[in-house]
Amino acid sequence: MTGNTLKAKFNDTIARVNSSDGIIVAIGISALILGILVDIFLVRLLCLIIVVGAGVLVYAILHSRHQIAEEVMVTASSLHHSHFEKEEMKKLVFDDFQSQAGVKFIIEEISATATSISAQSAMKKQEVAVSLEKNVPKFTPFKAEEHPPAREFQISDFFDVDSAIYHSDAEPRTEFDFLLNKVLTLIKDITFAHSAAFFWANSEKQQMVMEVRITDSSSFITSRRFPMGHDLISKIAHSGKPELLSEVNHLSEHELIPYYDVPVGIKSFVGVPVFFSKAPQGSPNELPVAVIAVDSTVEDQFGQETLVLLGQYTKLVSALIKSYNDKYDLLLDAELLKSIRRLQEKIRNNFSLNTIMQALAEETARLVNLDFLSIVLYDEKKHAWVAKKVTNRTNEGYVVSEQAIDFPMSIVGETIKNNTHRSVDVLESVTMPRYYTGEKLSSRGSFVSVPISSLNKCYGAVNLESRETFNYSRQDIEMLYRLAENTASALEIFYMQEVINEYVIIDSVTGVYSKKFFLQRMEEELFRADESGVELSMLFITIDKANEISGRYSEEGFERVMLTLAKAIRASVRSYDIVGRYDYNRFGVVLINTAANDAYLWAEKIRKNVAAHVMNLEGKSFAITTSTGVCGALDGMRREEFVGNTSAVLSKAVDAGGNVVRVF
Repeated sequence: MTGNTLKAKFNDTIARVNSSDGIIVAIGISALILGILVDIFLVRLLCLIIVVGAGVLVYAILHSRHQIAEEVMVTASSLHHSHFEKEEMKKLVFDDFQSQAGVKFIIEEISATATSISAQSAMKKQEVAVSLEKNVPKFTPFKAEEHPPAREFQISDFFDVDSAIYHSDAEPRTEFDFLLNKVLTLIKDITFAHSAAFFWANSEKQQMVMEVRITDSSSFITSRRFPMGHDLISKIAHSGKPELLSEVNHLSEHELIPYYDVPVGIKSFVGVPVFFSKAPQGSPNELPVAVIAVDSTVEDQFGQETLVLLGQYTKLVSALIKSYNDKYDLLLDAELLKSIRRLQEKIRNNFSLNTIMQALAEETARLVNLDFLSIVLYDEKKHAWVAKKVTNRTNEGYVVSEQAIDFPMSIVGETIKNNTHRSVDVLESVTMPRYYTGEKLSSRGSFVSVPISSLNKCYGAVNLESRETFNYSRQDIEMLYRLAENTASALEIFYMQEVINEYVIIDSVTGVYSKKFFLQRMEEELFRADESGVELSMLFITIDKANEISGRYSEEGFERVMLTLAKAIRASVRSYDIVGRYDYNRFGVVLINTAANDAYLWAEKIRKNVAAHVMNLEGKSFAITTSTGVCGALDGMRREEFVGNTSAVLSKAVDAGGNVVRVF
């Protein structure tokens, strides 16, 4: 029997059933009413029989209708699937007889051949028929192996396992960029954008600086900076108002959207400002600190609802900026405290002018970006302000050490005179020299000069220069002030100590002559040697690896070592020879009526005696070694030359590895 024949039979049967069931129902109702109204037993019995018969007949008609409908559906399904008997198909099965409370709905995707689909349809037909007969919802649960395997979620679906910020103490900048990257990824996905980018607005340098970008384009600019102009990003930064373009003219795309190297076919654009304030009351700055830009290659991609959505995200980004700013300030404060502690430790271990300047230069370079550094102090001998320390990190020419500056007709001179800092963001904009008139220095970059001053006196200035304009912020200047203040305190103690030493003959720690009195006695012996024609020699003796000893046994322990060395030297020379403490880690010995060759033998005697002496500190026994420089006086030699020659030969002994004696 074909499908068309069945369909015709079905329509004919339905038509006949529909025309007769109305008559049957009408007869049944009429008999029911008649039985109620007539009070005759036989008539009522006859009406009851008619009502029951009509009900049975209607039930039979309905039952027949369901059977015929199911037969037609099954046959049609078989014919349909026989057409695709060689093709594998997928079918969604939804059991709609599961409406009872507590019954779980099942939807399945089944892959089967036409034969298996027909078998399942037949089985389903049988189940439906039984369910209708019993008037109870019924379904057969699918087997577990028939379900497609569910996706197994991993930790990486919810957590960035490999992110570096969770493996160590991330810097605030790294953490901020990580979170900002997540925010821009969300913005790009939600708005179906082509690119989403975050730009800092640097109003001082008139630059836009890209921080993070999420893009599908390979033509995004490689440079992080571009100057503010008439583009949409700069317009938002200047006005503090959002911009929305539903259609971007391809001819002006590059001028409006400058963060692509070449036009990429952007059709829609939306940009919003990001505000932030450091003020305690929380009021935002008048101008935004950043801009979030979102674009698309589809026209009319964004609307007012996009601006509302991005407004919520900018509030989140503002909170991230505040957190980043607070953490960055704390980090800088911590680094500044570490630098101050290192500076003080270095000065304490070797309290001298060179150590103070070197420590200041090193810690400044740690905290602030620079290309050149100079430290200017007053020189009593030259009666001028002189660049005592110079650091040059480039191959360009710069001011040299011991260069006198023009006071006060220079930027550094003004800093010292007024005891206040001077900052130049663009060197090309000033005509005053940095150090002295006629200097041949590049005018490209930025410059800052900070006074080294205590409460009572300005001792000089620390000066930094960079080849980048606007390189030094208020925060950098504040850190320079803190370092300069600690340096000024050290210089104040140093100069006060020199004043005291002017009137002290004996060193309070070692018991030998002080530096001033030692030099006076040496100068007297030089005159006497010239007049009498006798020989005169001098030794400079220093402890090898003094910094290690000082670091291990502290300053007090090192002074005890110096005392032991002073006693060993006194015991190894004659009573009329002159012994003095020249500086922190150096003793001077003037050997009367002794030639340089003989002085070498005396120096060897001292070296061996010291090396053989065992010291005890903090319950530990150890020995020290010394390096010695020997120089004989020549006729007419002045004190400065005598000291300089002896210092030079001492440096050679130290460079040789120590525990040696060298003769000039």
